[in-house]
Amino acid sequence: MLVIVLLVGWLGVWGWQQWQHYHQQQLAQFPVRGVSINQDSGYLDFQQLSKHHQFVYLQATSGATYSDDDFSNNYSRSQGASMKVGVCHTFSFTSSAEQQYAHFVAIVGSETGTLPIMINVAYYGQYNGDNRTMATQGQKLKQLVTKLQDTYQQGVIIQAKETVLTQFVRPVLPHQAEWVVDGKLQHYASPVKLIEYDATGRLTQSGQSQAVGLSVFNGTRQQWTTFSHDN
Repeated sequence: MLVIVLLVGWLGVWGWQQWQHYHQQQLAQFPVRGVSINQDSGYLDFQQLSKHHQFVYLQATSGATYSDDDFSNNYSRSQGASMKVGVCHTFSFTSSAEQQYAHFVAIVGSETGTLPIMINVAYYGQYNGDNRTMATQGQKLKQLVTKLQDTYQQGVIIQAKETVLTQFVRPVLPHQAEWVVDGKLQHYASPVKLIEYDATGRLTQSGQSQAVGLSVFNGTRQQWTTFSHDN
C-alpha cells in the first residue's frame, strides 16, 4: 500500500514538472510580458515588477460610477519604473457611452499612460449573445471607443473572451485592436495584440503573494515597439 501511495505521489510530481516545462516552452515564444492589476492586487513594487515585465495595465474605472480605490496611487508609483503603462475601463451595458466617457475622464484625467486604453467587455445577466438588443449595445461600445480615441489620441484595445469578440465586438469594430481573455499561449491572427493566459495569476514580492492577470504581447519585440509607441 505504501509503495502505491509513493508511486502515485511521484507520478503527480512528475506530471506537474512536465506541465511546467511545457508551459515555459510555450511562454518562451512571447518575449514581451505584462500584468494587469487592480485594488485586489495589493501593494506592488513597480521597479521590481519591471525587471521581468515590459508592461502593466492599471484598473481605473467601471461603468459610470465605479473607480478603483488604488488607481491614482498605482499610477503615480508606476511612473518611476522602466515599463509601459496602460489604463483599464470596464464597459457597462446599463450606462450610456456619454456617462461612461465622462466618468473615465473625471477619474483618469491625463493619467492614461502611453499604451492604448483598454476597455474590458464581458457578458453578464441578460446581456449575452442571445439578447436581441445587443446590436444597440454594440453601437454604444463603438461610441465610447470613438470618444476615447478622439480625446486621447493613443488608441483603444478591447479585452474580451473570444466568444464576446466574435459575437459582439467585431460586428461593430472589425479592425479594433483586441486583447483575448482566457487565451492560449499561441500566436493569434491580427487584430489580436495581447493575450491574457492567466486571469488569476500570482506574483511574489517581498514574501507576499499578489493577485495579477498575466498577459503576453502577440508578436516580436520590434512589433511591440510599434504597438507601444516607443521611439
